[in-house]
Amino acid sequence: MRSLPSVDQTVHIPGHLALAAIQYRLNFSHQQRRQVAIPLLVASLFPDLVDKFIGYVWGIMPNGRHYAHNIFSLIGLSAIVALVWGKTVGRAWFTGYLGHLLGDAQRMVPWFFPVKQYPFRAGRLRFDPAQLLKETILLAVVLVVLRISR
Repeated sequence: MRSLPSVDQTVHIPGHLALAAIQYRLNFSHQQRRQVAIPLLVASLFPDLVDKFIGYVWGIMPNGRHYAHNIFSLIGLSAIVALVWGKTVGRAWFTGYLGHLLGDAQRMVPWFFPVKQYPFRAGRLRFDPAQLLKETILLAVVLVVLRISR
C-alpha cells in the first residue's frame, strides 16, 4: 500500500509575515525598527525561499524542508548576517528565522539535518485556500493593531 505524499504546509506566507510583524513590535525598540524591518521580514520567509526552490523547482530534495529548515542554518546565517551588518541586524535575522521555524514546528522540522537523518517523504507545494484566507486576515488584524498602537 502506497502512502500519500505529505502536504508540505503549516504556515503560509501571510502567517510568517504576521509573526514577523509581531516580533518587530515586541523585540525591537522604536530606534531599531527602521534598521531591522527588512532583515526580519526576509528572514521570516528565507527558509521557504531556499528549501521550496531546492525541493520543488530543482527537485534535489523530496519536499520543501531540509537545508534551510534546521538549527545549523539558523545559527550560521544569523552569525554571518551579524558579522556583515552588525549585531542588531543579526538579532533581527535570527528572530525572524527562528519565528519561521517555530511556526512550521506543527509538522516535522528537521532541526538537526544533515547531522541527523530524517524520513523525508515526497511532498508537493500546495496552498490551502482556507488557511491562506485565515492567515491573510490575521496579518491584516496584526497590521491594523500595530498601526493603531504606535
